[in-house]
Amino acid sequence: MTGLARQTTVLALAAVAAVMLLFLAPSAWGQPRERIAEGPDGAQYVSDELIVTYEPGAPAERVKEVGRRFEARAEEAVPGIDARLLSFPDGEGSLARIKHTLQENPAVESVDYNYIRVPAFTPDDPRYGEQYGLPQTRFPEAWNRVRGNPEVDIAMVDTGIDTDHPDLKMNVALRKDFTTRPENPEDGDGHGTHVAGIAAAVTDNGKGVAGACPGCDLFVAKVVKDGGATDGAAADAIVWAANSGAEVVNISLGAPGSSDALKNAVDYAWNKGVVVVAAAGNSGREVRDYPAAYQNVVAVAATTKDGRRASYSNYGSWVDVAAPGSGIVSTKLGGGYGSLSGTSMSTPYVSGLAGLLAAQGRTASSIRSRIENTATDLGPDGKDKYYGHGRINAYRAVGN
Repeated sequence: MTGLARQTTVLALAAVAAVMLLFLAPSAWGQPRERIAEGPDGAQYVSDELIVTYEPGAPAERVKEVGRRFEARAEEAVPGIDARLLSFPDGEGSLARIKHTLQENPAVESVDYNYIRVPAFTPDDPRYGEQYGLPQTRFPEAWNRVRGNPEVDIAMVDTGIDTDHPDLKMNVALRKDFTTRPENPEDGDGHGTHVAGIAAAVTDNGKGVAGACPGCDLFVAKVVKDGGATDGAAADAIVWAANSGAEVVNISLGAPGSSDALKNAVDYAWNKGVVVVAAAGNSGREVRDYPAAYQNVVAVAATTKDGRRASYSNYGSWVDVAAPGSGIVSTKLGGGYGSLSGTSMSTPYVSGLAGLLAAQGRTASSIRSRIENTATDLGPDGKDKYYGHGRINAYRAVGN
């Protein structure tokens, strides 16, 4: 056998063995819930089993000795990779200690938990394959745990929403126009419709796109008139959303210049247990945009499809997290779909994640902490001015 052929054979055996590890263990599928444990990263594994891989050429007697101290029971062997599934009937609650001890045995190459792999929920929305931002931020895995519910409301403080859009109308719970009398909360621009679809489009309905929080409802707060929103309208909308019971307020708007009215509205919402999320801004400079730069707001920067900082994204020490913002496919006026770029598109990913966490019964402070502390670190180590704590990771955030 040539070296290349031998290497190919080894890789093939390893791949087969990896699959066998999942399915040979009696507990891999259909395991009683009481035998499922969960690590700090949210990964689930069988609470009383370990997979031990032995050193090549380890003496048979040494192999047999492994686990005797803990009265382990050999469940399955995986031929070709010197691995064995061991069960520890009395090891539940101390499996980490057993794992550490076995790793010190000279006959052992590695010891792994018997992790449980499940297929990620894949919605049937036909444009879902174009929504790179959702898998990049690990929403499909998060949806295995929580998809939101109608009791969780995300208020979109924006240009309004096309409430006849087939991917939005079922999720619109309240709407109010803060710009004109008589009121007309319909979207005349398209920006709010696009942002709303990213956060909470109707999902798995065989139409268009998927939303980050598929089960969440939407509050429509129209504040933009003639291309801009006044602080008076925005503050009024934020307070209205908080008083109406929203758990999350999404503000994909902003500009330099702070006002007490806007800050006080944000603080009012936060004090009522509302998570406020806002766009960092699109001037590509180290300049503060408001309301994003306020302390009680989660400020969101934008990343590109390859995971780098978007050149248009504002930055600074006040940035909290990042999310995909370039080439984001979502809903548009008239019932269609299109692609837009900006920190406006990044923000509803974070709002959608906040919605998932609210559906788990978490408080506003806990939601913000989970979003920031579970983010995937990008750029310089730790929090930095370009990505904040990093790009959001929905699976980690909802994991515990």
